[in-house]
This record gives sequence, C-alpha cells and structure tokens, in this order.
Amino acid sequence: MSRSGSFGLEVSKGFLGKVLLMLVGFAGSIVFARVLGPVGYGAFHVVVALANVLDNPITGLGTACKKRISEHGQDAGAILTIGLSATAGLGLLVGGLILLVGPYLDYFDIDNGPLYVALVFFGIVFFKVVQPMVAGRGQFGTAVFLDSIRSFFTIPLQLALVFLGWGVAGMVAGLTVASLATVPLALYVLDVRPAMPDRETVRSIWEYAKFSVPSNFIGTAYGKVDILLLGAILGTGASGQYKIAMQLVLPGATLSMVMGSGLFAEVSSLASRGEEVAQQVTNNVAFASVLAIPLFFGALAMPESIVVTVFGSEYRPAGTLLIGLAAYQIIQTQASQISSVLEGLDRPDLQMYIVAVTLVTNLILGVVLVRRFGAVGIVVATIAAEALKFSWVTYLARQHVTYEIFPTPVRHQFLAGVGMFAVVELLHRWIGVGSWFELLAIVGVGAVVYGAVLVSVSDIFMHTAKSILSDAQKQYR
Repeated sequence: MSRSGSFGLEVSKGFLGKVLLMLVGFAGSIVFARVLGPVGYGAFHVVVALANVLDNPITGLGTACKKRISEHGQDAGAILTIGLSATAGLGLLVGGLILLVGPYLDYFDIDNGPLYVALVFFGIVFFKVVQPMVAGRGQFGTAVFLDSIRSFFTIPLQLALVFLGWGVAGMVAGLTVASLATVPLALYVLDVRPAMPDRETVRSIWEYAKFSVPSNFIGTAYGKVDILLLGAILGTGASGQYKIAMQLVLPGATLSMVMGSGLFAEVSSLASRGEEVAQQVTNNVAFASVLAIPLFFGALAMPESIVVTVFGSEYRPAGTLLIGLAAYQIIQTQASQISSVLEGLDRPDLQMYIVAVTLVTNLILGVVLVRRFGAVGIVVATIAAEALKFSWVTYLARQHVTYEIFPTPVRHQFLAGVGMFAVVELLHRWIGVGSWFELLAIVGVGAVVYGAVLVSVSDIFMHTAKSILSDAQKQYR
C-alpha cells in the first residue's frame, strides 16, 4: 500500500479544512434558522440526527476498512469493493426498513419525515465509508478537506432550493445530492481500482468491524448522554445552557480530531511493518492540546463575558459550565490520541469496552450529581468519566508503546497558558467586555501572549512550522 503526504502537512491541511467547515456551517445555520423558522429548522436536524444514528453500522464498517487499508501488504482494491458493496446492501436494507416502519411512528412534526430520513441516510453512507479509506491511505488531512468540499456543495444548493420554496425538502435534497456528488471525488483521491476480495480479506474486516460497529453506537450515546440527562432531570433550559457552553469549547478539539485520525492510520501502517511507533505517539500527545489549553485559561479568566457577549445575557449561567467543559476538553484531546493508538494497534475490542464503561460511569455519576448540584453536576461527571477513560487507555497503550505521557511541549503549553491567563485577567478587569470588539481585542492579545511564550521557551513549535512549510513547498511546487 502506497502512502503519500507528510504527517505535519496533512495535519495542517486537515485543520484548515476543519476551520473552513466550522465557518461555512455556522454561516449557513444562521440563514437557514431564520428562513425555515424553529419548526422547520429543528425538523431538518431531527432528520439528520436520526440518519446519523442509523448509519452507525456503516460508520463502523468505514473504520474497519480504514484500519485494513492502512496496513502494509493489504489489497486496497478488495477492501474498497467490500466497503462499497456492504454499504449498498446495508443502505438498501435500512432505507427500506425506514420507509416501511416510519409511517407508523408519530415522531415527526413535518410531512414525509421517514422519506427524508431514508434519503439523507442513503445519501451520506457512501461518503462515510469512502472518506475514512482516504485517511487510511495517509491522506487524513485531505479526507477532512473532502468533508469541507461536501459542505461547500451542500450549503449553496440548500440555499437555492430553500429560496425556491422547497423548505425542509430542499435542505434534505441539498445534503443528499451534495454527499453523493462528493463520492466520485473521494474515489478519485483514493485512487484505487475495485478488486474481487478473497475470504481472508472479508474475515479480517469482519474481525475489526464486529467491535468498531458497537463502539460507534456506544460513542454516539456517550456524546448525547449529557444533553439527554439534563433535559430529563432539569428541563430543556439546562440542556440549552450546556449546549452553548460545549459549542464554545469545541474549537479547542479541532486540531486534536485531525491528529487522532492521522495517528490511527500512522500507527496501523507502522505497526503492520514492524516499525517503531513511540515517537509518533509522543509527538501527537505533545501537540494535541495546543488549542484546548489556552481556551481553558481564557474561559477561566472571563467565562461570563464570553458567554454573554456571544449568546446574550440569558445564557449567563453557562459561564460556570464553560470552565468545566474547557477543562474536560484538555483531557479529551489527550484521551482521543491514545484511543487512536489502541485502534491502530488492532485492538478495537479494548476501545469498545473502555467506551462502554465510560458511558456507564458518566450516566451513573450524572444522575447522582445533577440531582445534587444541578447542571454543574453533569460537567463534573463528564470530567470524571473522561479522566477514567484517559487513565485506562494510557495504562493499556503503555503496555504496547513506550511513549511520553506528559512531554515537555505540554508543560510549555501550560506555562504559556498561565502567562496568557495573567494578561487576559488584567485586561478584563481593566477595560471589561461590553462588546464584540472588546472581547476579540482581549482574546487576540491573549493569543499573541500564548504564542510568544511558547516560541520563547521552546523552539520545537517554530521548527515544526518550518518543517510543514518545507513539506508543502516540496509537494506543491
């Protein structure tokens, strides 16, 4: 199996793609929310959410194909054939069941809800099985960019159809058509010819998928449990406060998401050739939290000012949640890298057990602490569950790979974060935050201080930047 692109360059491309994806999605959500209104806009997201739950088996299959295609000596054409044919079969089966059972479920606030779910489901599943294989070939940054291109197709098409009066149907059609249209591009980037798989290839993918599929289901539940618990115990208002706090800390995880996907493929490829992976794991751990750490110190310095300025005074209670979730994000960015190591080392079974125990821990602690402390309790439960996950995956990974758990660059990031906190706290007390301009000015100064301290205490960050630029010049000249 041939691999292309340097790790640092692919991370940079993927990070840029993630940023563009977030910006385009945010701008589109403002327009669609205003045009469709709460009912129509909410109905579309219910449709997409249901399709995303139902596509978990295919997402798990995509993970298995990504793992096998990243390994040395595997038949990429046979793996592609298995991925596409299994997706077609599962897509027709699940889509048919949706259309068959859907009309008997009184769940949708719009007409044709089951049809919309089936269309979105069938539209997205082929992309979700091909895109991970692009990442598995070493082009994980390009894989993220493919998702960004899909959004660039989706949103203009949705806008045109919505303004033509199609409403929710236009949103569904835009997403479905754009997703299907991006699949040929992904196949072109993958650059693999389908081939007839043998029994051994089928068996190897099944051996991985039988754990990655349930892991995806459990992971989806883990991602939703906090919102569901708050809504059930305290009401939807508490869920709304939590949701906006989580939205504000998500940018801290963008780089880590890309790096984790790359580490999965890199560890899988190196391990399949019998090569050392410890240095690559250490490098990922060193940089995974480089955005999450300053975000935490920024939230610690002026939580209420950030929340109120961005979302309004009615969300002031989310300030406390913001600090806790920013702390959680640091742990999560580290845990995600080590989880990728276990998956890349062909141990999806361990990952499944860990995620299941983490979910149960979060659920039990969440119920107890929410009843006792309110919305803050779910944040404490989430931090405790993620800390348990991090400790467990670290223990297991260290049995296979001797990497540094707390490398020097991470210590430098915390040092820079403390310096940034001191400056931001002083500026916040001195000039306050009464507008977007003042908020952005303080955040900008804090970012400069954070970057300046990092560069002054360590040359690794400047060296990394120069290396990435050099790789880009070699690849694109």
